[in-house]
Amino acid sequence: MPLIRNADGTWNIEGDEHDRERIAKWNPAYREALPRYLTALDSAFSRANQRSQFMFLLSLLRVRGLEDAGWDPYETTLRAIPAMYRVHDYVVKAGEIEAAQHLGLWVYGHIVEASEPYELLANLIDVANGGQFIFNRFPPHPNGRPKSPGEKVQQLREMAVAAEMPAVASPLQEIWNREFRNAIFHADYSFYGSELRTVRPMQTYTHDEHMTILNRALAYHEALSHLYNTSIASYHKPEVIPIHPKFSQDPEEGAVVIVREGYGAAGLKDAWTIEQIAAGRITFRIGRFSPEEVELLDDNRTLALLPRRPDE
Repeated sequence: MPLIRNADGTWNIEGDEHDRERIAKWNPAYREALPRYLTALDSAFSRANQRSQFMFLLSLLRVRGLEDAGWDPYETTLRAIPAMYRVHDYVVKAGEIEAAQHLGLWVYGHIVEASEPYELLANLIDVANGGQFIFNRFPPHPNGRPKSPGEKVQQLREMAVAAEMPAVASPLQEIWNREFRNAIFHADYSFYGSELRTVRPMQTYTHDEHMTILNRALAYHEALSHLYNTSIASYHKPEVIPIHPKFSQDPEEGAVVIVREGYGAAGLKDAWTIEQIAAGRITFRIGRFSPEEVELLDDNRTLALLPRRPDE
């Protein structure tokens, strides 16, 4: 996708004649929102990285406790949304327009309900504001009820305002529609001609109105995933970075970014030498690694460059 980041952090969609022909076929709401959402979210990534590269990477890695490969819902979402829209396009070509409309609604539901994007943004905003990575940004209410997407959006808006970058929350404020979401997940909607009609509350959306909601949600997902993926992929080789004082107050300690070939940043580890480890320095390793990768890392405690995985 021909996405260009300018030096001031603003984003544009550019490309050659072939790209422009393809872009012209996008839904107008998606085409308008994508660069705007990239610009809005960019400050959370760039400011967090500038404030603390260590906490920035912890926020991207999102590891909570003992998690190995295969325990990352966001990686599944990153595969699921494009896969569902490939199915959507196939269904459209087959002439099953109403089936494609259902798929579009369900994808919207997945995007606004997915927990990890909210956690990621909340941690990035707080790190940018001088805070740190926290395992669970949205704990349930005292009665055990999980926080709703609307509550998370409001909390993110308050955090973004406190960090003096209110625009970060604007994409979520635009795409979140409680009544629309409830109608989808409770099957309280119907299609009639070009209209989408919902009950509880009763409301009619024109084709353009409901397609604007869906395409803005897709633009938000694409903007966040693009910034996430490019941040991860920006690490081509291991490097030593300063460790955060909340993680270790040892002035001699640093951290090494573990890199997987063909992927990017895959984890963090201590920067101690074999001699320092033998002398009793405490080691650490953070990341989701396959059994084969764990074996490599255990065999060589200074290893920080992992081979490419077969699926990458």
